[in-house]
Amino acid sequence: MQRLNVRRAVFALLALCASSVGLAQQDGDDTEGSADEELDEIVVIGSQIRGANISGALPVSVLSAEDIEVLGIDSGDELLEFLAENGQNFFSEAENVSGGVNSARGDIGAFNLRNLGTGNTLVLLNGRRLVNAASYQTEEVGGSFVPVNTVNSQSLPVYGIERVEVLKDGASAIYGADAVAGVVNYVLKDDFEGFSVRTRLSEFDHLPRSDQTFGVEFGKNFNDGRTNLALFVNHYRRDRVSSRDEARWADSDFRSRLPADSPWATGTQFRNNSANSAYRQYDVVPSVAGTGLSGLLSDSAGDIETFPLGDPRCEGGVDIGYGTCANGDGQGTFRYNLNDNRDLLSELDRTNFYAFLNHEFDNGVEAYTEVSAYLSNTNTIRQPSAPFSTVDLRVGAENYWNPLGPCGSPNRLPDSVIGTDVPCEGLALAIENGRFTEVPRIVDNDGKTYRFLQGLRGTWGAWDWDTAFIWSRAEKEDITSNRISNTLMQEALEDPTPAAYNPFSGGVDSNIERTLIQVRRDNETDLKLIDFKLSRNDLFEMPAGPVAFLAGLEYREESFEDDRDPRLDGTITFTDFDGDTYPFVSDVVNSSPTPDSSGSRDVTSLFAELQIPLLSNLDAQVALRFEDFSDVGSTTVGKLALGYRPVDQLLLRASWSEAFRAPNLVTINEEIVARQNTRTDYACLYAAERGGDPDQDVVDCVNSTQRIAQGSDALQPEESTNYSFGFAWDPIESLTLTLDFWSIEKENTIGLFGEENQTILDLLLRLEAGTANCAAFTGNPAVTRQATDDTDIDAVYLAAGICPAGDIQFVSDNYANLDTRTVRGHDIGIYYNLDTPVGNFDFRLLASYLDKFEQAAGGQAAELVAAQQAGILPADFPVFGFADLVRQDGNPEEKQTLRVGWRYNEFGAALTGVRVSEIVQTSLTLSDGTEYVIPSMTTFNLTGSYRFDWRDQFSGRVRIGINNVADERAPLADDSFGYFADLHRDLGRSYYAEIKLDF
Repeated sequence: MQRLNVRRAVFALLALCASSVGLAQQDGDDTEGSADEELDEIVVIGSQIRGANISGALPVSVLSAEDIEVLGIDSGDELLEFLAENGQNFFSEAENVSGGVNSARGDIGAFNLRNLGTGNTLVLLNGRRLVNAASYQTEEVGGSFVPVNTVNSQSLPVYGIERVEVLKDGASAIYGADAVAGVVNYVLKDDFEGFSVRTRLSEFDHLPRSDQTFGVEFGKNFNDGRTNLALFVNHYRRDRVSSRDEARWADSDFRSRLPADSPWATGTQFRNNSANSAYRQYDVVPSVAGTGLSGLLSDSAGDIETFPLGDPRCEGGVDIGYGTCANGDGQGTFRYNLNDNRDLLSELDRTNFYAFLNHEFDNGVEAYTEVSAYLSNTNTIRQPSAPFSTVDLRVGAENYWNPLGPCGSPNRLPDSVIGTDVPCEGLALAIENGRFTEVPRIVDNDGKTYRFLQGLRGTWGAWDWDTAFIWSRAEKEDITSNRISNTLMQEALEDPTPAAYNPFSGGVDSNIERTLIQVRRDNETDLKLIDFKLSRNDLFEMPAGPVAFLAGLEYREESFEDDRDPRLDGTITFTDFDGDTYPFVSDVVNSSPTPDSSGSRDVTSLFAELQIPLLSNLDAQVALRFEDFSDVGSTTVGKLALGYRPVDQLLLRASWSEAFRAPNLVTINEEIVARQNTRTDYACLYAAERGGDPDQDVVDCVNSTQRIAQGSDALQPEESTNYSFGFAWDPIESLTLTLDFWSIEKENTIGLFGEENQTILDLLLRLEAGTANCAAFTGNPAVTRQATDDTDIDAVYLAAGICPAGDIQFVSDNYANLDTRTVRGHDIGIYYNLDTPVGNFDFRLLASYLDKFEQAAGGQAAELVAAQQAGILPADFPVFGFADLVRQDGNPEEKQTLRVGWRYNEFGAALTGVRVSEIVQTSLTLSDGTEYVIPSMTTFNLTGSYRFDWRDQFSGRVRIGINNVADERAPLADDSFGYFADLHRDLGRSYYAEIKLDF
């Protein structure tokens, strides 16, 4: 109740301030002229004071509307690729293709300045905060995957935009939470007058894909220019990109693309086809001991493998009908090509709408209204489902198609094949490996974002004031067809009639239809914000000039809802034969159980900023911000920036700031969530390597491991200290050189210790305990294991000198403030403009270099590192997530962007380029330390344009372009489609033609 009263008081105070200033303005006629002059000044990112002198001394890069047009792009994620300081997009569709309903799917892209991770970049629209995307997913921080969210880069336009500003500096003292790596501000056209239409068509060299764009811009002044209405609409349509479109993607076994002398050519790392196929493996239930199986159908242990008839592995086996043979274990798994038919990019329709209404009242007060909407629809084909190893599905003894079915069943094989001791009631078969290849998963994803802003601004005496209210909502509806219910499938596997599911048919006439369901996920995020800012450029005079000052108050409410399908959230449950049920098992094949979750917070902020002319050539910015969160406490951060111009041609700049990132609402409010990830059990691996089983013939150390995590209200904000210093130098006219060094040290990074780190900790405890009292040994309490009941396995562990360990049931690993991340680097900029008799030339080269990216180990991770250094733990057992991350898995040392433009009268041309340096894919590092290096990738785009006038009726522009002129393809990586999709694109060359008409 007390917080509710505070909330009401804040709203009342803001409303009172706005109304009071408005009333006072009505009596201030003598200030009307100065008000016009002040309102014409532009607020540049990095300061909220209009016309701030310090703005030029901040490390900011700007993309103008013209810069964006020559890039030849259609989407926000493509725009971010041309920002040298932006890192990989962890929300890319091609990279998330193997993810299910727990991924953020559809038309979505993430901001990631400095590669510090999703959620560390603050995104603004016209200087104010944006709502986060409705859906979220997980990102590896520390040793495992943590929920992260982002503003959706696709919800922001690439046309109808004035410019994009990127502040490459911590700015929480100016803008609040999440401005750790920097700030991206989209500035839309304002007070626009005119009418124009634009249409564009793109085609691709290697793909049967067409893209179409259509846009309209309209603006008109009313009331003698005091009122302006502007409307911007853009519609974009894109065809899907399928794995079937290119031979390089069509087979998920990428070993054929490796050089013959590659050390990975004979391994299995690039063999990404799946052991789960329509030709399944089975174990006879109960144990076959004494049943007298002849060995034609299975081996002596009752293990059965199936293959399509005609496969060499059928030799010595038996035809079980349906075009399928069976043989004993050890023949080799029949693998499934995951890229037989799945999409790299979805089929997409996207519409962006923006409307502005600005009106200046007689008293000089200006009202400004912004209304925007984003609508998207995607359709994506993904690979068929395969059951988790933790879910035990069985072919019932009475199943109509069971070759070991009951006596009298038309499909029971003769005694000459199965022996005479198979009971007349039949035997059940546990399914070990399998995939429901009959139907692909089809994902329909609808995204919507709405935003309304109403603001007022003006002057009150010598003070400028600005206040606005924002309401914004993002929605996602994710529906997947051709999913399979565990309950319905188990019923179909036990059906004694011909309507039973037939798992032996290789996916032909299997009766899969009776088990199919739709699975949905509905997400929503909300943002409500009201602020009030009061400033003046001459608070008082100093010898070098006037001091500018701003003070403000902001109140915002944030919330999210994640409504999961009843078969995922525990409303409809499934219990397998081992007794596993919700919350460890869901009723959807190939999906982890996930409860519904929701959360909200309110945040109150007080902030102030000073611009101080210390000398005639030395300006300082001092800022302070206090933010109080209803769920994680409060924090206060400051900033100091200096701009010094010893000579007119040289500007020296430096800044120190504190920044913070609040724990996102998911990590605080999420209920217990179980996730399946393929992980190595390092206690098992130690035993195998040192206990006489190096090939793991007895033990199996790599399995699908269930991780259980839960939100925590004990989480604290991540806090960082940021430094930057550099210069901007104009050695000659029209040439500017910039160099900036920057550093971010972030403490209390929110992450997970990780399943594999937990198993290494379990190993350390076993090494310390020895084998003297294994009956009383418990190991790492976060790792829950099955009891050991195999004497051969126990012998391997004991031979290695540690107590035996059973298979892992699950690992408990909750979100926590972990360790310190340090990121350092430097940026270079070269800007040159030259006027010649043959036209104007414009050259820009921006480069960002990553000098250090390290997550230091602390707590239990530090214990593991110390044990390695002491020789207790093997040196080649990695402590995951705590290391030097430069060049590792998408963190390139260098990224450069280039723009060369030319204009001569009606003609124009531009060459743009992006280069990303090499990276290392750490999962491919060999035991001798040999790294797999993914080479650098460079692409260039070329465009030409011609402007014309038509009989004084309208003017226009024709533009043609070639993207990826050299047809550069993404270098090979061990990934779903053979390339590192978070960082690279592999679509090859494309062409576009565009016409724009202005009336």
